[in-house]
Amino acid sequence: MYTALYRKWRPKSFDDVYGQEQVTITLKNEILGNKISHAYLFCGTRGTGKTSTAKLLAKAVNCKKPEGYNPCNSCESCISINQGNSIDVFEIDAASNRGIDDIRNLREAIKFTPTLGKYKVYIIDEVHMLTNEAFNALLKTLEEPPDYVLFILATTEPHKLPATILSRCQRFDFKRISIDNIISRINFICGKEGLDIEEAAIRLIARNSDGAMRDALSILDQCTVLESKKITHSEVLEVLGIVNDEFIFGIGEAVLGGDAGRAMVLINELAAGGKDINQFIRDLTLHYRNVLMTKVVDKAEEVIDMSPEGIEILKNYAQSCTKENIIRCISILSDLENETKWSSYPRTLLEIAIVKMCNTVNDNGMDGILARLAKLEESISKGNMLIPISESAVTFETKSNIKDQKQPKQAQPNKPKLKDNADISEITKKWSGFIQELKNKGKIKLRTYLVLAKPVRYENGLMVLSYSKEDVFCKEALEVTSVRIEVEAVASEYFGEAVKLKCVFEEEALDDIGIEDKIDIIAAAKQFAGEDKVEVILEE
Repeated sequence: MYTALYRKWRPKSFDDVYGQEQVTITLKNEILGNKISHAYLFCGTRGTGKTSTAKLLAKAVNCKKPEGYNPCNSCESCISINQGNSIDVFEIDAASNRGIDDIRNLREAIKFTPTLGKYKVYIIDEVHMLTNEAFNALLKTLEEPPDYVLFILATTEPHKLPATILSRCQRFDFKRISIDNIISRINFICGKEGLDIEEAAIRLIARNSDGAMRDALSILDQCTVLESKKITHSEVLEVLGIVNDEFIFGIGEAVLGGDAGRAMVLINELAAGGKDINQFIRDLTLHYRNVLMTKVVDKAEEVIDMSPEGIEILKNYAQSCTKENIIRCISILSDLENETKWSSYPRTLLEIAIVKMCNTVNDNGMDGILARLAKLEESISKGNMLIPISESAVTFETKSNIKDQKQPKQAQPNKPKLKDNADISEITKKWSGFIQELKNKGKIKLRTYLVLAKPVRYENGLMVLSYSKEDVFCKEALEVTSVRIEVEAVASEYFGEAVKLKCVFEEEALDDIGIEDKIDIIAAAKQFAGEDKVEVILEE
């Protein structure tokens, strides 16, 4: 009968337990120093070596011819434990033996001394599944068992265990196994099994095992039954039901360009190919996570498991993205993953999410606003910005390539006569400083509401701010009384006199002022971007 790889290659010595040195080193020293505790608790996610280490410990304490801290695997006790028929080592599944009667039977069996070895070892797997009554029945025995009894409790959810149980055990936490350790183990096993496998295929298996060695070997087991003598990267993709990087980048490019139609075509190809939608969502989320890492980490290769060529492609792609928009996409995909778990129509939910990701302009949530702000700031910093003042009146454009060109001087318009001493151009000059002042004071939300506003009039202490229709969220947020009062307080302090605020849409502001006021915005633009970088176009 065929034996699965994860069973066939279960660790036979402590040196075969990969990636859990924080556990194995302590256990080795306890075995060598003959300081075996009466109860151990092994915690950790699935497939990280809890049960395998428990069996190793059981063999080590009962071995007739130990090799240092390792069992010999050749004496009668070791062979019986390896074959699963030892009369001194008992594996109990607490998921199916969870009642008080089961624990009472265990307490009765403890009275009999071991037959072959020094210890009777009870390995209780998924111990968190025991009932409260069963835990209470186990408590006294666990605290003061006979000298020849050893308890090893294993669980994936230690927080569900009573504190009284936890306090009576030596606790060891098994962490997720690193990708490098999984790759090393797979290479070793493939060499022993005579398997020809591509390096890229091994890395893909390791990346999709989620830190569990058992999962990695199960995937490898699936790949070995293919007709091909060599296990390739594409074959592993087929077994896992995931798509290749070119498809992922295709979706990413469509989202970046706001091309929802192209994205829908790719999703249709995905569904037609029988790919797992939920797996694709996880792959796409990982893709955006990797793109984010290239923007925030100097040495991206330290936190991204990809080839150097793949990381270079990610870096080039990331240059066209803002951190805020990447975070927005990850947030949308994270919500999507939770929704698709319970939905009968995961494809439809995916399509809706992709359309949201493509449509940054109409996203009035905080993530959408921050993404637009980041894009605006990037455009300003590059000197590549176009701001419409009116469809039929005035536009100005800053260009990075006209710095050295001589531009014809524009006639300077007369400044509007205001009823008080402050000129709107003076307010405009100080506006960026006011925005920075909000940031300095730690009022990030207020800064977010105001950065898209444009001061268009200041009269009798009343400052009128205009917003575009797309920025209705910021306008409405600033009109909340408590928010407006807080902003007015900072503005009054910064500008040196009492300031009241009024918010309007651009159309309302333009209807309320004359062409002279509109042209004055051009003067403000020159102050902001530099006179030599502004080209003024007057249209009839």
